[in-house]
Amino acid sequence: MHFLLRPLVLLLVAVPAMVLAHHGNFTYDGTTVVTLQGEVLAFNWRNPHGSVRVRLDSGEEVTIETDGPSLIQPMGVTPESLVPGMHVVAYASPSNRGRSDEFLGREFLREDSELVPVSVAYARREEREDLPKATSVIGTWVPDRTNLFAHVASSASWQLTPAGQASFDSYDTMRPFAQTNCIAATTPTLMTYPTANVVSQSGDRIDINADWMGATRTIYMDGRAHPDAGEQFYQGYSVGKWEDGDLVIDTRNFAPSPIGNVFSIASGPRKRVVERLSLDEGGASLTWRFTLEDPDYLAAPVTASYQWHYRPDVGASSEACDLEAASKYLQE
Repeated sequence: MHFLLRPLVLLLVAVPAMVLAHHGNFTYDGTTVVTLQGEVLAFNWRNPHGSVRVRLDSGEEVTIETDGPSLIQPMGVTPESLVPGMHVVAYASPSNRGRSDEFLGREFLREDSELVPVSVAYARREEREDLPKATSVIGTWVPDRTNLFAHVASSASWQLTPAGQASFDSYDTMRPFAQTNCIAATTPTLMTYPTANVVSQSGDRIDINADWMGATRTIYMDGRAHPDAGEQFYQGYSVGKWEDGDLVIDTRNFAPSPIGNVFSIASGPRKRVVERLSLDEGGASLTWRFTLEDPDYLAAPVTASYQWHYRPDVGASSEACDLEAASKYLQE
């Protein structure tokens, strides 16, 4: 499969700053882009954040943060994309905490003219050739890179209960939360990450490996009911069925979570998510729809739909979440 990069089309034009805050990118000046040239000393391939150590042509050594393997591997990046001794031009944003040796990477240009994207937020759009075709929603899918940012941005207009508004108002990007401890977000947020979502079926059970902090989901297709309300699970308890080729998933029995509905809005034990995965015409993508209900925090249900791309050419990164990397942006 071949990929072409369309120049100058960035994904985050006019997206509010709060959309980026969950990644810790608030510690960098995203409105400024600088050009750095030098030699790669090391490429730290870690989830959820990696880094490239570069010795600049001036002799100074700097660290350029990257997204982790789960996010950049679907864009074609491998540990061998940037190797020690390689001379590169890096496009990056400077620290806004006065650290002259730290930058947020956007992309690297190698001497062989290969462009290496290292940020899903600032990646250029891809034009794919020779698109594979799926015949079912079973397979490997990568949500569009705009989905996560659109989902987080949409939460600003959700109708909230007083408890939901209090949760939103108290959201602090510098306070530790689940993902800084390598505990993944839950659905629907989990399903918007542009990682390799491997959907597999074995008998009366479907598993979704989201490749994000080890998160997996099991959907029981044998007609069973949900457990009693008192039995709770972090990722909820999912039962499913097929409807005209669509996979319909009903998830309840969520354990309360401070980031259960979105990073800034908690969830309660009555949270429910109903999802529908529908194969699009042509089979190169599917449409993922959801309805989110949580009477403790949401005054009205939330509905949305997003596109996933069929990507049998990629797999899960198999890189475990690194606690040091996950909490880096909270360090002073």
